[in-house]
Amino acid sequence: MFKNDRIMTLTPWQRICLCFAAFCGLSGVALAALTAHLPERFFIAGGRPMTERAIDMQMWHAVLLCALALYGAPRFRWIAASFAIGLMLFCIPVYALALRGPDFAIVAPTGGTLVMLSWLALMIAALRR
Repeated sequence: MFKNDRIMTLTPWQRICLCFAAFCGLSGVALAALTAHLPERFFIAGGRPMTERAIDMQMWHAVLLCALALYGAPRFRWIAASFAIGLMLFCIPVYALALRGPDFAIVAPTGGTLVMLSWLALMIAALRR
């Protein structure tokens, strides 16, 4: 991966993927702190654990997106994009609902399904030569 001790050059899709992963990590830590310190009145009933599960999902997928970006195989760029889109479509509605924001939770199952299909696509891509 590194030649002659030079720093690896990242392609544009790798940079975008790493930036999105970093944003997911940053916002995940911020949301975790917010969730830990906000009074209960800011959440719907059961909203705090709902937020914590969404944060877990976001943080684990941030790590995955880092790995995909650093691996750098071009065939993984669309899989990384579908993970990112699915993650947003899942997590944002969950956070909004849990924190008494606008209720567009109907979108969350679409995001979750896209994330699951992305895992399937990653499995298929890994098995192909």
